[in-house]
Amino acid sequence: MPGHETTIRQRGGRRRWLALAVAMLCGGAAAQASCDRPLKVAVSDLGLGSYQEQGQIRGLIPDLVNELQTRTGCPFQLVFLPRARALLDFDRGAVDIITSMLRTPERDRVGAHLPYGYTKHDLLVVPEAATGLRGLADIVRRPELTLGVVRGIRTNSRIDAHLEQLLAIRRAEYSPDFTNLGAKLAARRVQVALMPNAVHVKMRRDGTLPADLVIVDEPEARPQVLGLYVNRQAVPVRTIALLDQRLTEMVKTGWVRQCYAQHFGEAETRRMDNALKAN
Repeated sequence: MPGHETTIRQRGGRRRWLALAVAMLCGGAAAQASCDRPLKVAVSDLGLGSYQEQGQIRGLIPDLVNELQTRTGCPFQLVFLPRARALLDFDRGAVDIITSMLRTPERDRVGAHLPYGYTKHDLLVVPEAATGLRGLADIVRRPELTLGVVRGIRTNSRIDAHLEQLLAIRRAEYSPDFTNLGAKLAARRVQVALMPNAVHVKMRRDGTLPADLVIVDEPEARPQVLGLYVNRQAVPVRTIALLDQRLTEMVKTGWVRQCYAQHFGEAETRRMDNALKAN
């Protein structure tokens, strides 16, 4: 996203071994030599990030991967997998790249994190419960409210502690996927749901969420850096360096921000920009 290139790279960190590998890339011939086979890229159903439509994989991530393929000359093979299966295959070396990932120490042991953008979690609230609700802490204080969340979703922020508290006192419940969670909201089985913006923006566009939901910008759910994880067990260091170099260029030139605006809309992209500036 424009104006935040430095933040992305600072938060993503620089690896000395990666910098050394970049120095090994001497022109186009070396770049081409660094990609000697197709790289398997796992994508999952993640709202505007990636989804299937008429047998095609669409969304921000497929567009980003296609552009990265053009800029590197490396062939990519997109495979659409359930998120849990994609993570398992990545950890055991059967997938070269996994997308839309927060950085974690556990996954750093397997892969190199190449940042490109951000995600933001929001609260979706049924209108009759929205008055005075500003965040998860308010839900804890209101016993008539139940929070819905998809199993496995974490934000790497302080609101995870609120979520654990609500689960412990049986004021939160899991759903297997976002479609199921949307149905619970429509039936008022839960009054509040925690969702990443890439998911709820698409579901609202598709009409699979109630039209009258109130979107609450949870103040403790700050934007989190998203990136590609490239598997160091399976991908040569020179290839990782090339991907990092080209992805950095895509961020710096504003290509990634333009792609966000194309998929998320200018208003939602600007909201993300403003949230980043406020941090």
